Amino acid sequence: MNIRWLFLALAAGMINPAFAGKHPDQTQIRAWVEQGEILSLEAILQRHPLGGELLDAEVEWEDGVLVYELKWLDSNGHRHETYIDARSGVWLEDERDDD
Repeated sequence: MNIRWLFLALAAGMINPAFAGKHPDQTQIRAWVEQGEILSLEAILQRHPLGGELLDAEVEWEDGVLVYELKWLDSNGHRHETYIDARSGVWLEDERDDD
């Protein structure tokens, strides 16, 4: 998987003004990663191998915490939404869709 391409594609999707309050823009995310304020998506995935296929990733504010929201399919075909603290890399929550 080409993480750089994925990051750029996902970050470009966050520029939509409708998400301005919840989703930081691409420039801000890059600056935070370069300054060491948040972990890169690659670092998050190295710490927390998903054991499946990553479908989507976003950086957003959840309850005052900057998180990576990862949408992925596990090896059994179950869809997950996983929330990981972007600063510390701590796994916060995993919601599994059992449909």
